[in-house]
Amino acid sequence: MLSSLLVPSGAAHADGGAPSCPAGETPQQIPGGWICVVVVNPGTPGGSDNGGNTGGSGSTGGTPAVCNDIYTGEEVPCTDPNAGAWFPGAMNGAGCNAFMLSPQPPAGDPMWEGHDPSEGSVWGCDTDFANNGNTFFVPNGEGPTVVDPAVLAQRALGRMKLVSADAQIAPGPDFHTYINIDNWLWLPAGQWETLSLSVAAGPTRVTVTAAPTRVDWNMGNGETKQCTDAGREWKKGMGDAATTTCSYAYTSLKDPAGDKHTVSAQLVYSVTWTCSGTCLTPSGDLGEITAPAGDTTTIEVRQRQTVVTH
Repeated sequence: MLSSLLVPSGAAHADGGAPSCPAGETPQQIPGGWICVVVVNPGTPGGSDNGGNTGGSGSTGGTPAVCNDIYTGEEVPCTDPNAGAWFPGAMNGAGCNAFMLSPQPPAGDPMWEGHDPSEGSVWGCDTDFANNGNTFFVPNGEGPTVVDPAVLAQRALGRMKLVSADAQIAPGPDFHTYINIDNWLWLPAGQWETLSLSVAAGPTRVTVTAAPTRVDWNMGNGETKQCTDAGREWKKGMGDAATTTCSYAYTSLKDPAGDKHTVSAQLVYSVTWTCSGTCLTPSGDLGEITAPAGDTTTIEVRQRQTVVTH
């Protein structure tokens, strides 16, 4: 029978909320549920994981599937839009990309080869089985095991080391700014980086890519700022003509003597995956994942005093 490899991502609370994650990991909601994501500071590019496949060798993430045409014997790709898995025992041992017929034929149909439907299921190859008779009976429990690539993608995302962003602002903590003045915001070099990680199980290999799409800034005054890049680092000596893609201006004070705010930043990633080898689906989208904030910074905001002269 067709089956899926299910990888639990942590025990969720009874109310369906976020799971309890191990130390060093944080819960993230993705389409279909929750997972625990590893967060590091600074982030590092991904890598490979063989997903428990004893045929793998670390960096390669498992031995690629080798599939052969049932008629010519030539090696062919193990993926097919109409087939679920490479089935080496199909077609008298010749093998083919096979899928379980849906709906199943009615009881008594010749495709059952004399078996009762309770004993198993009827499968077909990725050829014109209706005209060529390329169907066969598979007893219960003897069909190919198909790993769901979306589940492997969740596993890879859970092991990916997302970046915990360190907030930088100018003027910094050693000086002050004024209301209605644009203050530069940025992340350290290297923290805005596309990450990837591969996981394999049997002949199925999934590569997850997390591309940063924006930075969510918490300005400490109840307001937020979104920037679509890491911002530009402010350096001493920059002239008035210098510009940046990410800035924020405070517009009011609670304390007439000045306010001090704690500023933090969070990287938001767009996460997609692709599958190679034996794949039920060639690609997918896990949506947006927000990494926790890293080191915070502070800024003091004052108001310029008006001097009246006579």
